[in-house]
Amino acid sequence: MMIHVRQVIHEWNPFGLLPDAPDNEFDSEIEKVTRSLQEVSTVEDFATCIQKIFSSSFGEPFEYKRCLAVAKCIWEKTEERRSEQKAL
Repeated sequence: MMIHVRQVIHEWNPFGLLPDAPDNEFDSEIEKVTRSLQEVSTVEDFATCIQKIFSSSFGEPFEYKRCLAVAKCIWEKTEERRSEQKAL
């Protein structure tokens, strides 16, 4: 699951830090986002978690709309993964 979160966060590239920043630039946020994914029941709640995590980490507000788009992408990727695992 963390792999999917990392991929989406790196594609999102908040503040345009990548590729100049180290690959582990967002590792702490990725861990928090991955944990929060397991604690929420809706993609909207997940977007709020992402917004809080990145706003807190960077000391600047993140737009909910941007976070919702990221949340939807992660949510879809992890739902696919969960479905595949249930099928096994």
